[in-house]
Amino acid sequence: MTEGPAPNHPPDEGVTATAADADTRRGGAVGGDLRRAFSPFKPGADATRVAVAVVGETAPGQEVAPGQEAGAPAVLGTERGYWRTAWYEFRHDRLGMVGLVFVVLLILAAILAPLIAPYSPNYQVPTGLTAAGNPRPPSSHFLLGTDPLGRDELSRLLFGARISLVVGLGSAALGGVLGLVLGGVAGLFGGFADKLLMRLADVILSFPILLLATAVLAVTQPGVGSISIIIGVGFGAYLGRVVYTQALTLRERDFVLAARTAGVSRARILARHILPHVLPSVIVFSTLGVATAIQLEAALSYVGLGIHPPTASWGNMIADGQNYMTTDVWLVLLPGIAIIIAMLGFSLVGDGLRDALDPTLERTVQVKLGALG
Repeated sequence: MTEGPAPNHPPDEGVTATAADADTRRGGAVGGDLRRAFSPFKPGADATRVAVAVVGETAPGQEVAPGQEAGAPAVLGTERGYWRTAWYEFRHDRLGMVGLVFVVLLILAAILAPLIAPYSPNYQVPTGLTAAGNPRPPSSHFLLGTDPLGRDELSRLLFGARISLVVGLGSAALGGVLGLVLGGVAGLFGGFADKLLMRLADVILSFPILLLATAVLAVTQPGVGSISIIIGVGFGAYLGRVVYTQALTLRERDFVLAARTAGVSRARILARHILPHVLPSVIVFSTLGVATAIQLEAALSYVGLGIHPPTASWGNMIADGQNYMTTDVWLVLLPGIAIIIAMLGFSLVGDGLRDALDPTLERTVQVKLGALG
C-alpha cells in the first residue's frame, strides 16, 4: 500500500525557537567581531569597559555575573555608577596610579615619622659632625647624612613631610569649602550676593598669592595655621570663580527650573542640585592645589616668612644648607627632591582625577546601547 502524503502538522515551536536562537547567536557573534574590528576603542581597558550586550557573547575580560553562565546573554541595566566608573577609569591611568603611590608613601612616612625616624628632628647627635665641624655625608650610621648642626637629615625630612602635608591638605580643604560656598551662592542667588562675593574674589585674586602671603605674614605670627589660612583663602577665591561659572550654567538647566517651579527653596537647590554637579571639578582643582600649597609653604619658609627653625620644614632645610652647596650638596638636594616628589605625586593624581571625573564618561552608556544595533 502506498502511503499518502504526510499530514501537514504545524512545526514544533521549540524546534523553531532553537533554530532561531542558533541563527541569532551566529549573527550576534559575527556582528560582535565586526564591532570589535572597527571599534574606535583600543583593546584592553577600553574593550573591557564596553559591555557588548549581544546574545550568546561575552566581552573579552568581562566578568560573568553570579548565576550566569559564560556565553549567556549580557544583563542590561548593570551600568556602573558615576563614582565607580570614575574609579575604574582612574585605576587604569598609569601615571595617575604612579602619583597615587607617591602620595600614599608620603602620607605614610609623615604619619609614621615618630616610629621610623632614627632620631628626634631637633636632636644634635654628638657624633653628627666631623672633627672639623662639618656635616657628615650619608653613611651606614646616618643614611642621608647630617645638617650643619649635627642633626640627622632623614629624621628632619620625615618630620618636614608632616608640615608640608598639613599645610597642603589644610589649605586645599579650606579653599575647596570656600570656593563651593562663595561660588555656589553667588552663581545661584545672583543680585547683591553675586556682586559682593565676586568683587571680593577679584580683590583677592588681584594680588599674587606669594606676595599676599608675604605681606600678611610680615605683620602676623608665622605658623602652620596662619600659612594654611592665607593660602586657603587665596585658593578659595580662585576656586570660587570656577564654581560660580558652572553655577551660572546649571541654574538655567531644566532640572533646576523644575525645582524652582515646584517651590523648592534656593538653599535646597544649592545643596541638592548645584553642589553635586560642581563637586568633581572642586575635587580636581583641590588635588592640584595641594601641590601648589606645598610649593608656596617651602618658598615662604626658605625666605624666612614661613616655618621658623628649629622646626623641620623642607623650605628652611634648603635655606640652612645653601651655604654648603659646593661641599655638602645633599643638604639642598634631598629636601629639593622631596618637594619635587610631593608636587609630582599630587599633580599626577589631579590629572588622573580630571580625566576620570570628566562628564564625557557617559559615553559608556551610549556605546553599550549602540552595541545592540
